[in-house]
Amino acid sequence: MNKNTAPRAGELTPEEEEHYARLSEWAENLDTLPPGSQVTKTDQPGAGRALLEAALGSTEAVERAVGRPSLGRAGTSPSRTLRLPSDLDAALVARAKAENRKPSEVVREALYAYLGKAS
Repeated sequence: MNKNTAPRAGELTPEEEEHYARLSEWAENLDTLPPGSQVTKTDQPGAGRALLEAALGSTEAVERAVGRPSLGRAGTSPSRTLRLPSDLDAALVARAKAENRKPSEVVREALYAYLGKAS
């Protein structure tokens, strides 16, 4: 099984099948909360992490499944938000589509080219 894809039938061990069956049973019976119970968002660090680890099988699996992959070798990649005029955005989207790439890849390549020439 590829680490980035969901398991297919027959790819799980009997232990994994049992584990997922128990998780499924638990999730399907969440409607049995006592009357008046409230499920709320929490500010606790790592809230829900244990549930994700139980569902996915390991801390590493949660790390792969949550968020976008880093562009570097380790850690998170910085993110920038910018506004573009409509015509520039349309040109970016058209170029990305023509090259079968994501607009963010085209922007990164353009920045590397620009900053490399400016140095």
